[in-house]
Amino acid sequence: MIKQLFLIVNFVSIFFYQLFFTSDVTVKHNIPASIQPNGEIDVELIVIKADISGFAKIQQEIPEGFTVEAIETHGATFSFKEQKLKLIWMALPQSNEFTIKYKLKNVTHTSGKFSITGKFSYIADNERTNIDIPTANITVSTEDIVAEETETTSNTDTNDEESRLPASNNTETSLSASRNIDNVGDNKFKVTLNITKENVEGFAKLSEFIPAGFTASNNNSAGGVFSTENNEVKVLWLSVPAENQFEVSYFIESTSVSGMQEITGVLSYLKGEETQKYQILATSFSAADESLAINDNEEEETSLQDKVDNKVEEDTEDDVVVDNIEEETETKRTPPVTNTPAPEQNVAYKVQVGAFREGITIERYQKKFNLKDQINLENHQGWTKLITGSFSEYKSARDKRNKLRDKVKTAFVTAYNQGERITVQEALMITNQKWVQ
Repeated sequence: MIKQLFLIVNFVSIFFYQLFFTSDVTVKHNIPASIQPNGEIDVELIVIKADISGFAKIQQEIPEGFTVEAIETHGATFSFKEQKLKLIWMALPQSNEFTIKYKLKNVTHTSGKFSITGKFSYIADNERTNIDIPTANITVSTEDIVAEETETTSNTDTNDEESRLPASNNTETSLSASRNIDNVGDNKFKVTLNITKENVEGFAKLSEFIPAGFTASNNNSAGGVFSTENNEVKVLWLSVPAENQFEVSYFIESTSVSGMQEITGVLSYLKGEETQKYQILATSFSAADESLAINDNEEEETSLQDKVDNKVEEDTEDDVVVDNIEEETETKRTPPVTNTPAPEQNVAYKVQVGAFREGITIERYQKKFNLKDQINLENHQGWTKLITGSFSEYKSARDKRNKLRDKVKTAFVTAYNQGERITVQEALMITNQKWVQ
């Protein structure tokens, strides 16, 4: 009796462990078991997403002879083509659980049994994760049939390779890219990548590592989501362009970097469920000498320029945007000033006006650039960064940046969520705001 009780306790413990510590992300069907000839029914997909956010996609294979119409998509882009139902979110709903609804129409069948399969894909740690949506079985009949209960599926790995692999899993895949850099004037460059692929579909990611001191902006992302942070330019595709050859381009510019620079990159894609990476060869280019000058005297200006050139060569592998490096010579003897604001409780947009390796005084920086705004110091990845303003709307931060650029040409907008620094693209998606030039 005691042994049986012990086994029951163990079984219940395992059950609740699996309930609470696995299967965090689940999708299940709510669908009638039958449909009338030439009839229609409402189908529900109940998504429990736990704490995931950002990009996601639902794709279902609808049997021939059926069509679908969207009822409730919760902000997703809906499409139905070649018997594939697709729902794509640039940012998932904030609620942990939500229900998708669509209408399923039988347009040709008078009888028979059919199945609907699919998967839910989302981005976690810059990698795609798939979970299978339980198969829904439906019968075309004039009689009512008791609906079959479908099991939920967790985000753990599955051994059902056939449902996880793309249709071209028996076909060799390849992906390659070449890069061109063109000087468009005023120390601004256009970077163009020519990408060639074969039998590649679904998730892909381009990562480009630009030199410190440069900022990047999108020109043509080929339908992907463009973002930039810490001198890394990223383009993410939930579904890579269908063309075998396509082009991606972006701009980089700087007002404080000179000498020879280079850009490296990585192109990642999925082959089955394994991530493949293609290293894009480094491309070199020459940046013009347009560094900012200190107006103390000509002798100091010359020595500081030499320091800027040397500093740029040392820091090209660093992952932050750097400006006003010449300030370091004057402030090396001054300890860093601690003036860090309290953590933000929500998403906030601010403007960064400088970044330094060594200590910097706010007073001298404000005097040098004639800034009347309050400046705060922020320690981030080994750099002391000068930040001003706090806005709930991106447009307000953009307007502030444009005003400051009359004095500090390299000022740019940054974003924070719960006090943690994130990309502006992520902040725009979280706050459902649009990017404006």
